[in-house]
Amino acid sequence: MPRTPIEMILDGVAWIPTENTTGDGSLPYATHEGVLEIGDVKLKCYRLNTGQAIFDESDFIKFFEGLAGGKSKKGR
Repeated sequence: MPRTPIEMILDGVAWIPTENTTGDGSLPYATHEGVLEIGDVKLKCYRLNTGQAIFDESDFIKFFEGLAGGKSKKGR
């Protein structure tokens, strides 16, 4: 199956094993963490034991607020 563009971008992340690499098996857990740099923006990201990559919510929100000119959409 072809890889998605985001998977190819995440190849550039220097993944570091997390300290907590165990789980009880009921929920996915982070096994690695890293930082994806897009221009001058840094997004914390995590690789789960399922192989899926996820982004830190607050970094992700800041990234999109920056794209929208720094205007928050909350509270409308």
